[in-house]
Amino acid sequence: MPTIRATTSQDAASPPANVAPVRALWIAFIACLAVRGACVYFNGPLEHLFSDPYRHWENGARFLAPRIMGSIDPFAYQLWLRVLQWLDRGTHIVVLGGTAALSMALPFCWYKALRELLPAAWALAGATVIGFMPSLVVIYSYFMNETLLLTLCACGFWLALRAMRTASVPTLWALALVWAGASYTRLAAVPLAAMCVVAVALVLPWRLRAVLAAAIGIGFGVLAIPACWHSSLNLNFCAPFGADYLNNAYRVSGARAITLRVPLQREITFISPAMFDEPLAPMSDWESKRRGTRLITIDPARGRADWEMALSEIRDAGSQLSWWDDKAENALMLFFDPSWPEWDRADAWWRLSLWNRWLWFPLALTVALALARVRPPPREALLPLAGLALLALLLVQTTGVMEGRYRKPAEPLLIAGAVVLLHRLWGARRRTRDSSA
Repeated sequence: MPTIRATTSQDAASPPANVAPVRALWIAFIACLAVRGACVYFNGPLEHLFSDPYRHWENGARFLAPRIMGSIDPFAYQLWLRVLQWLDRGTHIVVLGGTAALSMALPFCWYKALRELLPAAWALAGATVIGFMPSLVVIYSYFMNETLLLTLCACGFWLALRAMRTASVPTLWALALVWAGASYTRLAAVPLAAMCVVAVALVLPWRLRAVLAAAIGIGFGVLAIPACWHSSLNLNFCAPFGADYLNNAYRVSGARAITLRVPLQREITFISPAMFDEPLAPMSDWESKRRGTRLITIDPARGRADWEMALSEIRDAGSQLSWWDDKAENALMLFFDPSWPEWDRADAWWRLSLWNRWLWFPLALTVALALARVRPPPREALLPLAGLALLALLLVQTTGVMEGRYRKPAEPLLIAGAVVLLHRLWGARRRTRDSSA
């Protein structure tokens, strides 16, 4: 089998790294893993069963007989919780252990991804920053599908970079399965999966491109069967990545809240936590201009018909927001809204998570400018490009009311991308200095 070896910063001739700094970075990285695991055990998700975290927990418990929200939500995280609950048998040991494993796997997978591109010291530094980032720590104290999504995305980028280097058939299959799992966890993973698959396919010979295509088809196809079954139980139509009608109607209506009425089921009112936020505080008291509540009534026996009719009626009635207010809300919430549900501001981690939201906008600008200046080879450009592309897609999306939580998959990508670009800039300056000496 041919082996594809992409040129990386590891291949460049350089003096051996000082052992002491690398050892210190290993200690910091291991401490990061320990802290993340401890946070789950000492302030675990079972202590925060309310609103969305409770809904996800209940979706797992009722996986085989879901309520309507269980069929609307993507199914992969529900399946993950169902497996943990079945193995746990009420002891909480497996549930907490599985959540802690997800939390600790996030920086580990980012270390493996960065190690594909960078020397050990740089990879450890980048992974440790990601691992200690408050917004990427506290989310694992809640039952939210981002906990599975973030870890699967980290693993997916590691496998993509590895596949570009080795063209290993087992890696291609693992890549397909991991990105399929991420995509059925949340739709935001689909464009990231597409970028990784295209990047890998471009460096593969034709025979291995066929293997990758087969792996993608089988991985996504196999999971589509239970995903369609699960959504059809209540909705009477197939929505393998989750049904977006409710989110879409909420965004289009311009209302502050939306109420879903379903015959023989309890009426559910949804209001985005972003409606309670002032994302620019303390500099500004700006808040969303959404007002009122919109009611939609759905008979699931009619399949998509009532959903399409309700969405059409809302569009015909017109939004309560102007075009400008809608776009401003989406952009400001994307970059500056605090992440929910981690709102316990009495705890240091949560206060840090609240304030680290100011990092993402300047970091995105910095990564974009550095990418334009450095112009790295495609393999090194994958991480920063993916982070910027995801933010761009979220910036123009019109299918849901934006919340700070939705930018989480882009956060580690921006950090990892910044580390890759910084290393390349550092190497270029060192070579210039050495040549002029």
